[in-house]
Parts: sequence; C-alpha cells; structure tokens
Amino acid sequence: MKRPILILTLCAAVCGVRAQEATLPTPDAKSLGMGGVVMTTLSASHAIYNNAAMAIFSQSPSQISSSYYGQGDFDSYAVTGMCRFDNVNLAQIGWRQYLRERGNNDMAVDLGYSRRIGEKWAVGVVARYMHLRRPDASADALAVDLSAAYALPLENVGSYSVLRAGAKVGNLGGYFGKTDYTLPMNLTAGAALDTYLTDAHEITVGTDLGYYFTPADVRGFQLSVGAEYNLMQLFQLRAGYHYGERREYYPSYATVGAGVRFLHLRLDFAYLFAKKNTVLRNTYSLSFGLDF
Repeated sequence: MKRPILILTLCAAVCGVRAQEATLPTPDAKSLGMGGVVMTTLSASHAIYNNAAMAIFSQSPSQISSSYYGQGDFDSYAVTGMCRFDNVNLAQIGWRQYLRERGNNDMAVDLGYSRRIGEKWAVGVVARYMHLRRPDASADALAVDLSAAYALPLENVGSYSVLRAGAKVGNLGGYFGKTDYTLPMNLTAGAALDTYLTDAHEITVGTDLGYYFTPADVRGFQLSVGAEYNLMQLFQLRAGYHYGERREYYPSYATVGAGVRFLHLRLDFAYLFAKKNTVLRNTYSLSFGLDF
C-alpha cells in the first residue's frame, strides 16, 4: 500500500509518512484562528491555499503576504502574492517550504487563477509543483485544486450582511515515476455569514466540512467551526474548533487568534490548543501582509 507524505500542503491536503505526523492546517493565521475555516475567508493572507475562487470577492486590488507556521521540530514558511487585473480576473502565486530535523526539506510552488461569473459566483484553479527531499528519498509531483465560491448580499439582516459559500476539490494529481508516495485527494465545502451590527462592529461565523478520499489509511472527515469579531476594521478577535476523525493524521484542536489592520498593513496570529499526545500540540502561526 502506498503511504501518504507530509509535504508542505498548508491547505490541508497532504499527510505524513508516519502515523505521528499530521496533515498541516492552512498557514494563514486568520483562517487558522477560526478553527481552520478556509472555504469562505475574505481578506486572508493566503487565499491560494484556502479557496482561490473566494479571493475575487475581496476588496484588495493586490496583496503580498508571508507566514511562519511552527510546530514541534518543524518549521514552515509561506509567501504569496495576488494581483487583480479587473473586477473579473485575478491571478495568484505562492511558494512554501517545509523544514524538519534530519535533513528533510520539502518545497511547493503554486500558480492560481480566479474568474468571476456574474455578480455572485466565481471559480478558481490552482496548479502545484511539489518537490520532496529526504535523506533517503527525492520525488516530484504535480497537482491541481479546483474551487468555486458564492456570495449573496443580505441587506435586511443587521446593518449589512453577506452569505458566502465555497467548495474545493484538492490534490488532483500524483508523483512522477515509481515511488512509495501518493497525494491524498480531498473535498471541502463551507458556508459563512458576515454581519455588520453597526458601522463599527462586524461579526463573522463560518463552518467547513471536508473528507479525504484516498489513500484508504487517511480516509475520513474533518469539521471546522469558527467566529471573528471585527472592531472598526482595525482589530479582530477569533476563536474556533476543528474536529478530525482520524486523530493520528488530523487531530482535533481548539484555536484562538487576533489580528490588526492599519492602513495597508495586516498582522494576524493564531494558536492551537491540542491534546498533549498529539502532533499539533503548541502549534502557532504568524501572518504578515501588505494590501495595495
């Protein structure tokens, strides 16, 4: 049986070669602070790793972001950029690196494109090249993510509200040549409600439900729920919970997070509360971005 591999899939798409290694959550601290809700997050640092289609509904013409994700004996880094050509077309690019003790050094490069369809719909596609380098192995892979997004304004709910929904099929692809590794394919869908109580106070609540199809030894469900309070578009407080059916690959954990927006600058932090005997114990993420 082929074994899954943990290769810097910070969009929760790849698993580890050993049972004690878990699927990494998104590196985006905003989404992670909300329990890993990624399908409907706006103004996130790394939409290309969450739901590429949803980025078209954000207000930022262009964006540059970076994140550090730390857990146990590994470090992960992500850098992404986004450029909006008009109200219909948007391009994204991303680079990720996963470093671990004993010489492991995995890397991924992503290219994404999003297109708006009418006023309420958008679609996205992300192509990914991955390189695995271990002391005893080296392999390359190609994969594709396909995503869709929907946004519906609700003018009679609160001061102003938006209902968002999104879905993504991730990791359609595989490794080159003969190798013991494979890419877990997954489907994730989610919904969120964004409500302005007043001009200064905004509340967002959201949930995601995901399922891993292959390989058989990582097959199972994941569920994320989260909320964010936004004060005057300057300060944000977040909390959430993530449930993982297969604890050895994606354990359950609670999260808290905070964010600051000042002029064009974004700074977000998230921390995971996982059980002591799980691989996500004492995990945190720090994201920094610049909107143009």
